[in-house]
Amino acid sequence: MRLSHSAGAVSVRFDEENLVSCAGIVPVMRLAESVGLGELIEDRVDLGIPVGANSDAKALSVVAGMVLGADSIDDLDAIRHGAMSRLFDRLRAPSTCGSWLRGFTHGHARQLSSVTGEALVRLSRQVPLLPGAGQLAFIDIDAKITETYGHGKEGNGFAYNGVRGLNHLIATLSSPICAPVILTAQLRAGNTDSRHGAVAMLREAIGLARRAGATGMIVVRADSAFYTGPVITALREQGVSFSIVAQKNAAVMTTIDTIGEDAWSEIEYRHPIPDPETGEWITHAEITETVHTAFTNPTTNPGQMTTARLLVRRTPRFTTNDQGELFRIWNYHAVFTDTGFDLHTADEYHRKHAIIEQVFADLNDSALAHFPSGRFAANQAWLVLACLTHNLLRAAGTLTSVFHAKARTGTLRRHLITIPARITRTARTITLRLPANWPWADSWHGLFTATRTRTP
Repeated sequence: MRLSHSAGAVSVRFDEENLVSCAGIVPVMRLAESVGLGELIEDRVDLGIPVGANSDAKALSVVAGMVLGADSIDDLDAIRHGAMSRLFDRLRAPSTCGSWLRGFTHGHARQLSSVTGEALVRLSRQVPLLPGAGQLAFIDIDAKITETYGHGKEGNGFAYNGVRGLNHLIATLSSPICAPVILTAQLRAGNTDSRHGAVAMLREAIGLARRAGATGMIVVRADSAFYTGPVITALREQGVSFSIVAQKNAAVMTTIDTIGEDAWSEIEYRHPIPDPETGEWITHAEITETVHTAFTNPTTNPGQMTTARLLVRRTPRFTTNDQGELFRIWNYHAVFTDTGFDLHTADEYHRKHAIIEQVFADLNDSALAHFPSGRFAANQAWLVLACLTHNLLRAAGTLTSVFHAKARTGTLRRHLITIPARITRTARTITLRLPANWPWADSWHGLFTATRTRTP
């Protein structure tokens, strides 16, 4: 491909008032209206100060900007270009939205979180957002550090990995056949321990998951940071199963040492996976299972002793010298679980806990590229709105096609959102004139038609 004209033969003018660069914003925001998002925000979010007036208009302006990929407050100005004012009213300037966000406290951010949860429940009732969750659903929980620079942001600190930043904890919901949505999220100081607040978040996430349609078996998956007595005890009290990476402490290693050599069976992975310790890509491993009793110390874990399955995977660690490999050394990876799946299924399901990393990648690729404000509570509100936007895009994808139901949110933006359109008006009817030969025209039209039939 090359330019068809010389540089001097092409000129530019920013003067077309009937164009928008993001026609896909129309069906997505129509979907938000169909679940009454504006009314939810107005009813539940009350900052109690003059800058908090019209919270619905300001929140929806932020969400619309995030749908377009805004990762800063200034980027929200993208919703006010061209003919956007002919498609939407009550558009708010970035400075107005920024002042509104800075008016938040922790309590107001929790009010906004309740809106996100209720919106997810309503979306799950309107669109096929969580197919299969009525039989088997997975709640994944993990923490992520977003790097910050300088000392200006409240709450920033050095995390366990030596990175200065802010720590956010997220719980997602998925099934074996659907992409994950975000149940709840919480922003913490950068030096906060990963498990801090996990018990309360899991209780909230489980209740919300059941309201969203996860009425069958629920399995909570997590890494070793959440291998604690309080977490597992809380999950059992809630009547859900768990699949959590076991810390390689003395008790776990003693249980592993009791496994006989004839108990191991070889497994081949269709796709190479990284070794949790070395990072090397592996295609073969050996797995087995045994029974393990955890949290036996009555002083540190009163009433939390738990006996369950210990799934163990081992991969060879190749160490050679001039004499070759004298004896085989293994890397062990153990998962503590009370699920009733067979060994290979339980191992496969647990490895798919990595799906939450895709959610983090989607957020980092858009609104959470960084936290935009110096105020902690404003960043907490920004995080909640980013999660709400993620769920809206995921719902829009499910209304579009089988492919888009699982596509990355960045792909959804390229295929469905950032499509230029010219606006024409005839007999009080607005027509969006989109590019001819758009590769995903059928998918876009399907989304537009599906949201058009849904009324608030």
